Amino acid sequence: MGKRFTLLAGLLATAILWGTDQASAETILFVPQDNRPVSLAYTVDTATGAGYTVITPPEYMISGRNYHGEADEIWQWVSDNASKADIMVLSTDTLVYGGLVDSRKHELSLQLLTGRADRIAELHQKYPDIPIYAFGTVMRSPRASGGGVEPSYYDNYGPTIFKIAALQDKLDSKGLSRAEQAQLFSLEAGVPVEYLQDWFNRRQKNMAVNRRLIDETRKGVFKYFALGHDDTSSLSQSALESRYLKDYSKGLSQKRYGSFPGADQLGLLLIARAHVDRLHLKPTFEVIYPLGGGGETIPHYEDQTVAKTIAEHITAVGGTLETSGKPDILLAVNTPLGKVTGESEAFENFPMISQSTNNFLDHIQRAVEEGVPVSVADIAYSNGSDNTLVYGLYKRQMLYKLDAYNGWNTASNTIGYAIAQSILGKDMDAQKHKDMLTQQYLDNWAYQANIRKDIYRMQDSIRVDNVRYTGTLNDKLQEYMNERVQDFAEKYLGIDPRTVSATFPWGRLFETDITVYDTPSVPLQRDIRLQREAEARAKAEAEAKAKAAAEAAAKAQAAAAAAQANGNAQQGAAAPATTAPAAQ
Repeated sequence: MGKRFTLLAGLLATAILWGTDQASAETILFVPQDNRPVSLAYTVDTATGAGYTVITPPEYMISGRNYHGEADEIWQWVSDNASKADIMVLSTDTLVYGGLVDSRKHELSLQLLTGRADRIAELHQKYPDIPIYAFGTVMRSPRASGGGVEPSYYDNYGPTIFKIAALQDKLDSKGLSRAEQAQLFSLEAGVPVEYLQDWFNRRQKNMAVNRRLIDETRKGVFKYFALGHDDTSSLSQSALESRYLKDYSKGLSQKRYGSFPGADQLGLLLIARAHVDRLHLKPTFEVIYPLGGGGETIPHYEDQTVAKTIAEHITAVGGTLETSGKPDILLAVNTPLGKVTGESEAFENFPMISQSTNNFLDHIQRAVEEGVPVSVADIAYSNGSDNTLVYGLYKRQMLYKLDAYNGWNTASNTIGYAIAQSILGKDMDAQKHKDMLTQQYLDNWAYQANIRKDIYRMQDSIRVDNVRYTGTLNDKLQEYMNERVQDFAEKYLGIDPRTVSATFPWGRLFETDITVYDTPSVPLQRDIRLQREAEARAKAEAEAKAKAAAEAAAKAQAAAAAAQANGNAQQGAAAPATTAPAAQ
């Protein structure tokens, strides 16, 4: 079987990055927040494509869909392998709680948690010459959730808990009216007290851990520490906690610490930051938007403007914003006409080129033709591409002329990946760079913005449970999705469909894992389906023939039996009567 876009360990690469010769590849020890593709596979794919050797803990230790991460085992693995690394990029959620989801559900003591956090400082003391880039999260406050990624009671009480926390945030920051105070008391009475205690107690522990990590940042343990705000909104418990942590971190240099929206992009963003530091780069970015909300857009699942989020990510990666001259990277950020983002699966997300989109595409095309590297951050919709924009790139034959393209999940996730991949992509050879783009187009454009809605309709016709979050996926959904992705790759991207495959890694329909192979080594799902259909037809025809033969035989046998019975009857009728002798 051909290799995945992920390269084997030990790969060496040479390239030119902004005039700097890259030496032989270095080794990154990477501890991800979980084993989802965006956290693990896509991140490692990008880093190894850029020439790095990436070592990670065995996947059975890493937090997954149906099992906890093994924090103590991962710590042992880190201890055993740290000496092999030139750079360490570490998820503190994994090292402290076991993983991102584990951070929301654990029942661990504060003493154990802070003890694990302190081990990072011990690691730095043992290996002072190996820079540590770490990332953690402020525990999220979702409006609702399911599928086992929150405490079990959140399925029923989550929306109410969210409203309670939002009012408490407002009470802390602005104050409440009498009506709002009454609403808060009423909401609190509607949730069992043990559930509220469990939720808030866990958050207090996590806050203590984050303060500990900020303290370690002050002491120089981390080359850079990023604290992400996982799925938040302007009034929420996450926003309240982030506000207090902001005060606690006052005085820290932006070169060493940043706290901003998002979680899933942080691993790759810090690998890019390590790359920038190692090669002493100073990447400059110019940001452009189409007509509409632009930088003032406040996306779904986030609590601040896009412009602020972009600036924070650029600072985190070691770059600067430029408004004049030729930038190293043009970040083309696709925002909606209004100031609120939509959902990519919505009916209105169909390709309909407008003048504003054409003007935006013109700007991108001119930059590419002038030799300016362009990275597109497509955030007009959450959870997938803007069909109008990407179809416009397709019609202009611009898909593979970009340095990077991203349009997935939340705006901050997309922005972080768009910045990181635009930096790391410069060190990829042509094929690796094409593979990176292919992976994003098939995930963000093909599946999320187009195929997913058909999968949902198909699901509704064959199942009764909500497989978007829970349940066991029907094989038909998996096979249909894989065939559609392969067909899309051939039709719109012009690549051999036997070099791509798609799966549902966590059994959820809103998330897929796109694998791109070096050689055509994947069976065509269409051929498998056609073969099955042919075999089913042959079987049905054979069964029909056998049934017809059996029926004909039975009919012949019945006819023979009837003929025999009729012949016997005729013989009986022709026989002479027997007369008894007369009496003498």
